[in-house]
Amino acid sequence: MPEPRDITVLIVDDDPVVTAALHAQVNRVLGFRVVGIAHSGHAALAAAARFAPRLVLLDLHLPDLPGLEVAHRLRRPDQPPADVIVISGRKESATVRAAIQRGALYYLVKPTRASTLEQTLLRYAATVAQLESGGRFAEQQEIDRIFRSLHLDQGARPKSITAATEQAVLDALAGVDEDASAHELGELIGVSRATARRYLEHLAERGLVEGRPRYGPTGRPQHRYRVR
Repeated sequence: MPEPRDITVLIVDDDPVVTAALHAQVNRVLGFRVVGIAHSGHAALAAAARFAPRLVLLDLHLPDLPGLEVAHRLRRPDQPPADVIVISGRKESATVRAAIQRGALYYLVKPTRASTLEQTLLRYAATVAQLESGGRFAEQQEIDRIFRSLHLDQGARPKSITAATEQAVLDALAGVDEDASAHELGELIGVSRATARRYLEHLAERGLVEGRPRYGPTGRPQHRYRVR
C-alpha cells in the first residue's frame, strides 16, 4: 500500500516488458508508488476510476483506444483528477501538440533513460508541493519558476554545473534520513563544501531541493537541505 503522502502512479502501456521496467523505475523514486498497470485504453480508464492515481504515465500506442483519446477521457468530470505525462516513441510535432492540447504536462520519448524519468518525476513532485502549499504567488517570477521546474529547463544550467554531479548530489541527498549540510553532502560524494553548496543552491532554484536554516547554540544558522 502507498504511504499517505506518496504520489500514486498508474502506468499505461501495451508492452508488459515496458510496464515492468517503468514499475521498477518509478518505485525507486522517493515519494512515488505505482498503484496500477494497464495494457489497454479501457483498462486504463477503469484503473483510473478504481485507484484514483495522482499521475498517469501514458503510452500513445494502445490496442483498443488511441492514447490521446485516453488522455482526453481522463479529463472528464466523471473521472478522478489525474495529471498525465506521455511516454511514447512518436516524435511528430502534431502528436506532441495534440498531447499538450489534451492536458499532458510533459512528453518523454522512448526509450526513456531511468535518470531522465527520475528527474521528471522529482520535478513533478516539487511542482505539486508548491501548488499545494495553499499560498498566493506574490510575483510572476514565482510562477515562472514552477513552469521551468516542471518542464525540465535544461538550458538554464550554468556552465559551472554538470549534469553528472547534479545527479550525484540529488541521489546522495535522497539517500540521507532527513537532511544534510553542504559539508556533509560534499563528504558523501567527494567534493568540496563550496562545490556541494553551489549545486544545492542550484537545485533549490529549480525546485528539487529545499534549504532551511538551523540555528545552533552560537546563533549562527547552518543551512540544511533535503529533497522536496
